[in-house]
Amino acid sequence: MAKPDVLSRVDADLERGDTRLAARRLTSLLMADPQDLEIRARLADVYRRAGDVAEAGRWAFLTEDAEPHETAAFATKHRSPADRLRLLRLRGENPRELGPLAESRYSDLVASAATAVTPPATAVVPADAAVTPAAAAMVPADVLPPVQRLTPAPVKPRPEPSWSFMDLFTAAAVFGPGVVVVCVILYEIVTAVLPASPR
Repeated sequence: MAKPDVLSRVDADLERGDTRLAARRLTSLLMADPQDLEIRARLADVYRRAGDVAEAGRWAFLTEDAEPHETAAFATKHRSPADRLRLLRLRGENPRELGPLAESRYSDLVASAATAVTPPATAVVPADAAVTPAAAAMVPADVLPPVQRLTPAPVKPRPEPSWSFMDLFTAAAVFGPGVVVVCVILYEIVTAVLPASPR
C-alpha cells in the first residue's frame, strides 16, 4: 500500500481515537523506510496521544520536535545505549540523509554505545534450583542461594487383592463372568484412588 494511503488511514484511525491501530500502521510503514523522519514524527505524535512518553521519545529521538522529557524517558526506560540504538531500528552505521540534528544525535548514540561498558551477566538462580558444580564455578559464591535438598514423599504400596482364584471362580459361576470382570475393575479403581485403611 502506498504511503499516502496509509497516512490517510492513520488519520482516520486517530479521528476514531484508535491510537494502537494508527501506531501499528505507521510502524509497518517505517519498516519499509526506517530513515523517514516524517513517519517517525507522526509515530511519536501517536504515542504522545496515547500517553506513552518513553515511546514518544523513542520515535521522536531523531526528529526536530523531540521533547527533552520524552527523550529522557526513553533513555531512562532503556538505559543501555546499545539497546536504544537497536530500538531506533535504523540500518547501518551511517544512515542516509537524516539531517544535521538527527545525524548528530545518531552519531552521539553510536559513539556512546561503542564506549559503553556492559556489566557482567549475573546468573539468576531460583531458590529451589539445584546448582551444578560447573555452574557454581561461573558465579561468585555470595550470589548463589543455599541449595535445599528435597526428599520425596514415600510411596505407599498398593494393597494386594484379598480374593483368591476360588473366590473369583465361584463368583463367576454364580453371577456370570461379565459381572465379575466389572466388579474386579471397579475394585481396582477404588483401591487405587482411596488410601488403604489400617487393619
